[in-house]
Amino acid sequence: MKTILFACLLAASACDSTVAPTATIKTATPDRLVLADDTLDDLVITVEYDDGDGDLGGGVAQVYDCRAEGLRTDLPLPAIAPAPVVDEGRPITGTLELHVNDVGELAAAAAPDACRDLGVGDVGANAAVFCVVLVDAAGHEGDGDCTHEITLTGE
Repeated sequence: MKTILFACLLAASACDSTVAPTATIKTATPDRLVLADDTLDDLVITVEYDDGDGDLGGGVAQVYDCRAEGLRTDLPLPAIAPAPVVDEGRPITGTLELHVNDVGELAAAAAPDACRDLGVGDVGANAAVFCVVLVDAAGHEGDGDCTHEITLTGE
């Protein structure tokens, strides 16, 4: 145990990565959003998560719209694991359903750094890509993942 703790002190970022939550996008629906219709401009992203110490609940899902800088929706996460799991720092896995409502029309610009870091380049005028990064209650930011291109139409 002392060896592991000492190793963590020497390489704190490596140890943090074991407790930072990871996100893997499983689905993003629908494949086509109609921006002019309020009943057809909402996106649902299903994310599988893995959190090494159980404290994802109380954190936040950061959802980046990769069409331009500054388009981030923060979705607070409710308690997920029971208190004993969190207190003991036990790992948890599961699925989250994230709702991004009222995706609007805008002029495409350079993708945000968070999207670029996840491999997304500039997005065309008739498409959108959304990236999800999970941050746990302790502030550990994990590896994110991005949707496929979602088609955008005006009608």
